[in-house]
Amino acid sequence: GLQPSWPPPANRTVVTGYHRPYLVAACLSTGMMAVSERGNETGRVPCIRVLDPGWTTVRILGVCSGLGPVLSSPWGLCIDSDGDVLVADWGKQYHRVLIYPTKGVGWPLVNDNLSSPRGLALLPDGHMALSDSMNHCVKIYRYKANPED
Repeated sequence: GLQPSWPPPANRTVVTGYHRPYLVAACLSTGMMAVSERGNETGRVPCIRVLDPGWTTVRILGVCSGLGPVLSSPWGLCIDSDGDVLVADWGKQYHRVLIYPTKGVGWPLVNDNLSSPRGLALLPDGHMALSDSMNHCVKIYRYKANPED
């Protein structure tokens, strides 16, 4: 008889409307996602879109200086259970990690002694890990106080 195919084919949802999407980060506990878009030479600027669990864009970060730092080139991306977005960003002027909180204005979280920061991951208890490429190391930072503190 016919053999069932394994693994079964993945169900697919296509979310359109992006310009050169690059990085995707998700929070498993909330279903929120963050997606980076690359800029280009013809005036498209890089940005981070924050999506709710229904894949609707609810915020666009890194474009308007009134909402926090303007992005150069996002290389690392995380979103935590509070909806705060962390971005490893670097260009000609800056090598830094930015935080864009759910409410209020974003700011540079780490902007000293980084050289081509790239990978970014969340760790327990308000910590994050960052690959500092050209310094040949991984750095751990506490970016948020524990709720229990």
